[in-house]
Amino acid sequence: MNEFQQQILQKIEQIALKLENYKTNNLELTKSKEELEAKVNYLERREQELKNQLEQKQMELSEKSELIDK
Repeated sequence: MNEFQQQILQKIEQIALKLENYKTNNLELTKSKEELEAKVNYLERREQELKNQLEQKQMELSEKSELIDK
């Protein structure tokens, strides 16, 4: 194998390694994205639950205030 063919093979190997790294990085980023989306969904649900609780407590407080005023 001559030097030119050797250089071509080395370049091909470098490209293959880069592609493998990109694939690995892409999988890791996809997994991270999915985890973050799940966390955001959880936090949005939790926020809504807390808003509902707050509204309920405000209504209870309002009712109690009305009773006290009477």
